[in-house]
Amino acid sequence: MKISVIVPVYNVAPYLAICLNSLLPALAPGDELLLVQGASTDKSKEISLHYKAEHTQVMVLEQNGTGLSNARNCGLQAATGDYVLFIDSDDFVETGTLSQLLSSIRKNGTSVDVWMTDYYKHFEANETDQLVEQIGSQHVSQVQELAKILPSHQCFWNVWKNVYRRSFLLENMLLFTENTYAEDIDFMTRLYLAGPKIRTAPLPFYYYRIGRSGSLMNEVPLKRVQDTVSVLENSIQRLRYSGFAWIGPVVAGFQFEYLLNLALLCEVSTPHQREAQKAYRDYRKILRPTTDFAVMACTAAMYLIGVKGMSRLLWFAKYMKRKKEHRTI
Repeated sequence: MKISVIVPVYNVAPYLAICLNSLLPALAPGDELLLVQGASTDKSKEISLHYKAEHTQVMVLEQNGTGLSNARNCGLQAATGDYVLFIDSDDFVETGTLSQLLSSIRKNGTSVDVWMTDYYKHFEANETDQLVEQIGSQHVSQVQELAKILPSHQCFWNVWKNVYRRSFLLENMLLFTENTYAEDIDFMTRLYLAGPKIRTAPLPFYYYRIGRSGSLMNEVPLKRVQDTVSVLENSIQRLRYSGFAWIGPVVAGFQFEYLLNLALLCEVSTPHQREAQKAYRDYRKILRPTTDFAVMACTAAMYLIGVKGMSRLLWFAKYMKRKKEHRTI
């Protein structure tokens, strides 16, 4: 069985070698590591070509567009493996754990569409790690059982912590929506609705780097707010209209994320804050009905203090959380 690892590469010269050195020892000789190149202005491409020269599994590809989603799509369309992973090039993996996971996948054949795992947060400021345990030792084998493992107030839609059967993605036209933020939420919503056969594995292998200088996640343009709100609204409505009995916890999780993103309104430049607030004009329709008490409470508070007041309150909570974690404010 062949594994394809897709790594978009764009201005990550300080981190790329760390990422690739953690990945390569976990791969078998017949696997492939696709480094999909954006228009980097640093040494990222040179580093990629060096690894290609040194390792037979490494392929270097050029994007046919721009952005993370386009890079992932280019990699997916070029991949030839039975299973694929999407790894961000400023993150890294635990080599031994990933090797164990891939060994389990190879032993089980291609009957599973999505293997799901937990992951670690890696805090750049103080080089510490935190396990985000959502699955633990729970066993889930079908999408209808997602309610057993979806945490109420944690993101569960990160694409990079899962391993996917490539043919399942292609058969269901599960490419990434390009030129938008929150692409992982959109992708995972469509994946859930496609009804994959899933399996959970107690093998957290991924280290998600938080707080790196120059990361897109440290910048808050107006488009990020508008896109994120739009993707969440569309995902919530699509799930509601699907009629599936299991969608309640997924919708509640997206509703909570919708609320958390209110904090971004305070991080948009002053001339654009009014436009950012308009993105939430339909919040009553999106937040009701809900099965989550915290969402109910926050919705009630928004009626009293408004979108702007709620955004300030959540921004302060976010500030205090980052300060506690010794993260970049």
